[in-house]
Amino acid sequence: MGKASRLKAERQQVKVIREPITETHEPPLPQNWPHGHVGVALTGDDQDECIEVTIHGVRHYLHSSTAQELNSMLSSRIDEWNKTAQAVGFPGV
Repeated sequence: MGKASRLKAERQQVKVIREPITETHEPPLPQNWPHGHVGVALTGDDQDECIEVTIHGVRHYLHSSTAQELNSMLSSRIDEWNKTAQAVGFPGV
């Protein structure tokens, strides 16, 4: 393989790596639950946002107001799901 072909192949690999992740799902088996699935941290002074949320290895940087709204929306949906699960008899919800 010549140098030009090798460089072209490397550029194509970089394109694949840089494509945004638009969807994730739970892994088939838990991976270091819960830390392998989700994480939350405060960011350093080098970030404009103040909260870092990591879901399945993808980092999301959020302002505190966005993080608070996400928390509110998640809590609402979790409550809704729990009521549905209880109604059909799932134990321990």
